[in-house]
Amino acid sequence: MGDAKRKALCKRALERIARGDSGALSELYDLIGKKVYFTAYSVLGQRCDAEDAAQDTFVEVLESAGSYSGGDACAWVISIARNQALNRLRKRRGTEQLEEAEQLPAEETDVASSLTLLDALDRLAPEEKRVVTLHVLCGMKFKEIAAETSENEAAVQKRYRRAVEKMKKYYGQR
Repeated sequence: MGDAKRKALCKRALERIARGDSGALSELYDLIGKKVYFTAYSVLGQRCDAEDAAQDTFVEVLESAGSYSGGDACAWVISIARNQALNRLRKRRGTEQLEEAEQLPAEETDVASSLTLLDALDRLAPEEKRVVTLHVLCGMKFKEIAAETSENEAAVQKRYRRAVEKMKKYYGQR
């Protein structure tokens, strides 16, 4: 499914939720549930916490869909997911490490390869994990990641290449 179509379907589902159609929540989950999960995971780095944050995200969407005022519905939901994850991170670590929190999200893969990918991501340093999740799972360009992370584009590309090499070594050992 194309990105533009997914965004349009997310917007329709969110508008239906805002009108009281709670069944549309399932549609929204099918459209971006994995992105929500991977966004939370990239911030928290722990599967269990990410699952809880993803669940809390959809509860909040159901409760606050009326405050959605248009624009990119997918981005609105992902920002809720990131905030849910950051709140969990604050509780777990305190506020001193919040700047290191990452974003990101997901392509549609089967459960086994998702778990393998998570295992490989777990072996990366936080800044490497962030670049990989933003580029591969969210589809962001290196230039966009550089702007997001306040780094230069060349540094982001180098970090990405190093992370990919580490992940290749991990996959080769399996």
